[in-house]
Amino acid sequence: MQCGSNGLARGADKDMRVEIHDVDHGGCTVITGPWGHRLMLDCGHSADRPWFPSIAYRGQRFETLMLLNLDEDHCEDLPYLWRDCPLGGIVSNPTVTVPALRAMKAKSGMRAGVAKAAEIFESHGHGFIGNWSHNLGGVQWHAFWNRYGIDFADTNNLSLAVFMSFGGFTILFGGDLEKEGWRKLLLIPGFRQKLTTTKIYVASHHGRDNGCCDELLKICQPELVIFSDGAKQYQTQETRSWYAGRATGIINYLAPASPLSSANALRLPMRKVMTTRRDGTITVDVGTDGRYVVTPTKALPQSGLLSSMSATSLSQSLSGLGVLSSLSGR
Repeated sequence: MQCGSNGLARGADKDMRVEIHDVDHGGCTVITGPWGHRLMLDCGHSADRPWFPSIAYRGQRFETLMLLNLDEDHCEDLPYLWRDCPLGGIVSNPTVTVPALRAMKAKSGMRAGVAKAAEIFESHGHGFIGNWSHNLGGVQWHAFWNRYGIDFADTNNLSLAVFMSFGGFTILFGGDLEKEGWRKLLLIPGFRQKLTTTKIYVASHHGRDNGCCDELLKICQPELVIFSDGAKQYQTQETRSWYAGRATGIINYLAPASPLSSANALRLPMRKVMTTRRDGTITVDVGTDGRYVVTPTKALPQSGLLSSMSATSLSQSLSGLGVLSSLSGR
């Protein structure tokens, strides 16, 4: 199934910003439209550092909160976000009712975040709650999902798959979808078509191997793959090379050039996979022409950019600043 939003006409000099926050083995992304409207995908937090969306964005309005997966690591800050941040609407898989959620959590139980989601659904309804259709000033989203009880009866494969688009740029968020969940969605023509427009893919299930779907990546062919993950806890997190072999890559201007490299004319190494574990919070700024710049917040000696501008124009305009750039014309 799918649903999308229509945006207002955007200003000529405005951008979209995507902030994929470092919340360990969880998820929290904030998308800001060119007029300042905000949407949040999941509300996980980091207790160790600490970082909590309800504190970082206290008092700030979000037009829509999307809960991609109804597991705790995707909604653990929901009790406080609901209290401290005005929300225009909440979006989740519309086939997952409160009884369905309780059935899926019968063995493991509900912790605070999932329990709060159930409480909200019970009081306000499930699926699409409130004024969820608020636009983000030219930013468009499309969500696809499998059906509870018909397709699957587990929370991972009932995750939303969400495409966010602006100015010819599309980023896909995979929730916690596993291989079989992806294969079911691939039966939808509209879903397959959206995959062909994707430039960045935020890998499902934090990059773990049960989300590695070869059929998906053959159609998607992203320039960059991002994992929202924490310290390695499982052997199933060893998927970096698998994804790197299926991404086209962007040039890493921060790394030293190598005379042995043949990846591009400037002989600079490519970056195909980023992780919040290594790179910290990852910010993507997208222009109205679809060109994008990605900035990691840690593990780099200086501020760096990932961009869809050409290597030559970037190196001339930035006068020696380290950047990571994509030469792709898609």
